[in-house]
Amino acid sequence: MPFSKKPLNLLVVEDNPGDYALLNEYLQMSELSAGRTVHADSIAAAAELIQKNDFDIALLDLSLPDSSGIDSVITLDRLLPQTPIVVFSGLADVGIAMEAISLGAQDYLVKGEFDEKLLGKIVHYSIERKRMVEKLRQSNERYEFVNKATLDTIWEWNFETNKGLWGDGIISTFGYSKGDLEYGEEWIGKYIHPEDREIIITSLEQNLISRLQHWQNEFRFRCADGDYKYVYDRGFVLYDDKGEPFRMIGAMTDITEKRKLEKELAEQELAQQKLITEVTIQAQEKERNQLGKELHDNINQVLATIKMFLGMSVEQEGMRPDLIQRSLTNVNYAIEEIRKLSKSLVAPSLGDIGLADALQELAEEINLANRLKVELVNGINEAHKIDKNMELVLYRIAQEQLNNIRKYAKAEKAVITIRTERGNLFFSVADNGIGFDPKAKARGIGLKNITSRVDFYSGTMSIISAPGQGCTIEINIPLS
Repeated sequence: MPFSKKPLNLLVVEDNPGDYALLNEYLQMSELSAGRTVHADSIAAAAELIQKNDFDIALLDLSLPDSSGIDSVITLDRLLPQTPIVVFSGLADVGIAMEAISLGAQDYLVKGEFDEKLLGKIVHYSIERKRMVEKLRQSNERYEFVNKATLDTIWEWNFETNKGLWGDGIISTFGYSKGDLEYGEEWIGKYIHPEDREIIITSLEQNLISRLQHWQNEFRFRCADGDYKYVYDRGFVLYDDKGEPFRMIGAMTDITEKRKLEKELAEQELAQQKLITEVTIQAQEKERNQLGKELHDNINQVLATIKMFLGMSVEQEGMRPDLIQRSLTNVNYAIEEIRKLSKSLVAPSLGDIGLADALQELAEEINLANRLKVELVNGINEAHKIDKNMELVLYRIAQEQLNNIRKYAKAEKAVITIRTERGNLFFSVADNGIGFDPKAKARGIGLKNITSRVDFYSGTMSIISAPGQGCTIEINIPLS
């Protein structure tokens, strides 16, 4: 291949005049583009020339008056760190020449066994090899800089050897030592939380099966002290010509604080939502109490007065007793309905009778006034305390659902069940009515009210129903 036409400045460090003359003649005969050739007969002389000149390559004899062997290579490489070095050696020095290459020299020539063509090739290849080594060195420096500058943990995995390397983040972020920088195929079992392993294994396998280059996931990563941190991991997969993965490079970010802040924010939002719900419920109860008292104290009293006047009119002559009697009947009906409505609106005094007694009273009232028969199954353990606000919420839920049953279910029987067990409160209202399809039927205001009340206490609610099979509302609320 043709050599570069760029004029080359050469430094020849050779103390033997005959060897230098022969080398210089070969240089002129070679296809190398001639530049300046500067001669030094010792390391000390070479050091002075290096301070005044720039060189593209240095040719070094291993036997000099002020230095010899490997020491000459080490010294000249320190003086010319960016410049390729080719060493001259006798047959007896071949082993030393090979060691010189391991310490920084690019190639070597055996004296008396090369010509201008071999000299030209070695000079050209040495320059190219040094350039490639320098690029690799700069690339490694950039990698080390990024590895130290970033908060991420850089990593790489070799599919052929089933081994990988961690960056310095494994030390600074997760507390491991330099001895842990290399890892093997057992890494998933060693570093990933047991509950996350299957997810990560499946995710990686699917990524490779689909021949995707980019992979990402979140999981818990084990620290050196045994604790776990949440990490966001992503990688880039390299495939060969056959589509087989041979290497994967990635970076892992510690998102533990982010997860913690997200959790705190979610808890704050939940607390805010609970506060709004509590205020709404209290406002509803206050409004219902006021309305119930108004019905009882004002409208009901007016109707009672009308009833009294109608009764007095029946005793007078000239009136139609049949119309008056019908009016009395209607007024009696209105008074009774208002009494029921006002009682349902005004919150019961649960502090006096307790939830179970209030529910029993509610069931008995419905049993007297309707064809629907309501039964209460009480399994409350007195050891579990239920606060008064929760008792009122459960009472309203029972009221709401029994009202729904009376309106729509066409049921003959309903059962209210309440019990406490293992720190949880179980509450249900079931009927034997016509039922419905929960998926097909939109939830009305009544069910939405029940749901909001249950959510306030971090409880869960499920609706079990089907056409012709009645309906059951099951509620589970933690008491702690």
